[in-house]
Amino acid sequence: MIGAGRVAGSFAPYLASFGEVLVWSRRREHAQELAQRFGLTEVDQEHLEADLAFVSVSDDALPELAKQFSGRFESAIHTSGFHSSSVLRPMAARVGSIHPWLPIPEQNPDLLKGSIATWEGDEELCPWVSELAAKIPLRLFTVDPEKKVEYHAAAVMLSNYTSAFMIVADKILQDAGIAASQLFVEELLEAAIENFKRLGPSCLTGPAVRKDLEVIKREAEVLGPDWGKVYTIIAQTIMEGRI
Repeated sequence: MIGAGRVAGSFAPYLASFGEVLVWSRRREHAQELAQRFGLTEVDQEHLEADLAFVSVSDDALPELAKQFSGRFESAIHTSGFHSSSVLRPMAARVGSIHPWLPIPEQNPDLLKGSIATWEGDEELCPWVSELAAKIPLRLFTVDPEKKVEYHAAAVMLSNYTSAFMIVADKILQDAGIAASQLFVEELLEAAIENFKRLGPSCLTGPAVRKDLEVIKREAEVLGPDWGKVYTIIAQTIMEGRI
């Protein structure tokens, strides 16, 4: 296992069911903590030798890391939703990518249970990935490696950006004197999701759909220059039918 962050920690006990897991991270203390938590073996770079490398590092670090471990492994799989499996070619003959379709804010193996994950890579690794998916279990789908950037952008919009909107909306509600602000956020989001499930794109409502320009202007002003700009851009996109 290369990397010792939240995603690595969530996969760790399932990987351990296949045999001994060696852990390496640029920050050795993180590898030590992960190894101690799940009964794995922390090693330095020189002694990192295994049948398969399971790589879970940041997207920006992945290309250089693949070069750093050039020719070291027979097989390698990464957990990036952004990069295709081909980014690992320098380090292994057989490569693949398994990406969990959910936010992982902590090292928590239970988060993966029953979740969606996507796979793409060399056919020789499919049996191993299928076995891993069955152990967790994951609902495994395939993804086009040439469309990973679009795929990951959708994930970011749905997860990271929705979370950002929730946090900001919660603060605005608190400032407006709503004591149960989190409940208000949850209720509205749950209703929006149900409406999308039933109606698809026809679920849109609000001032942009009604083209209430004065409402949009005043609310953008209240939100301030940054979030007001975001609010206005989204409203314009809806009004112009570009969504």
